[in-house]
Amino acid sequence: MEQNHDQIDTNLYSRQIGTFGIETMGKLIKMNVVIVGLRGNGVEIAKNLILAGPRSVQIYDPEVTALRDLGANFYLDESHVGKVSRAEGALGKLQELNQYVKVDVLKTKAELHAAVKSGNVHVVCQTEMLLNGEVHDPKEVNEMCRASKVGHISTQVFGPWGYAFVDFGKEHTVTDHDGEQPKSFIVVMIEKG
Repeated sequence: MEQNHDQIDTNLYSRQIGTFGIETMGKLIKMNVVIVGLRGNGVEIAKNLILAGPRSVQIYDPEVTALRDLGANFYLDESHVGKVSRAEGALGKLQELNQYVKVDVLKTKAELHAAVKSGNVHVVCQTEMLLNGEVHDPKEVNEMCRASKVGHISTQVFGPWGYAFVDFGKEHTVTDHDGEQPKSFIVVMIEKG
């Protein structure tokens, strides 16, 4: 079923409109996003993004599914192990989440680069740096995104800690609705309790 991406289905997206606001939802339904890496962090981002309702989500993770991936990606199962990539294994379940979002797999690094440089992608969310033996240096990915005027989010989770880097270019404006100072902290100790 095809959704008119100039109109928001207020019944379908009522919760998202309540959370994001109508203006943000109007932008979201027109977005094309690429997600690099489909381990735990990547698949969770893909799931939540697809439920929110962008125009399209392209997933790139050529790493062949391993047994250890079943504990991180809840859309993979034993039938995928050693047979298909993490992206191909998760594709069907991701497509089922929202019939209005086009979900596709990018199979090669060349396809990934072509998609970013095409002018049709708005954001690349990178959650893995090493895929299928190839390094996807966040700095290089960010430079490619900047040259193509594509937003870049680089994030990884390492057990109890992680990081996020966001670059939407020089023209990006952040609007602060509540005026509160952002909170920042460093975890200095974690106890098992």
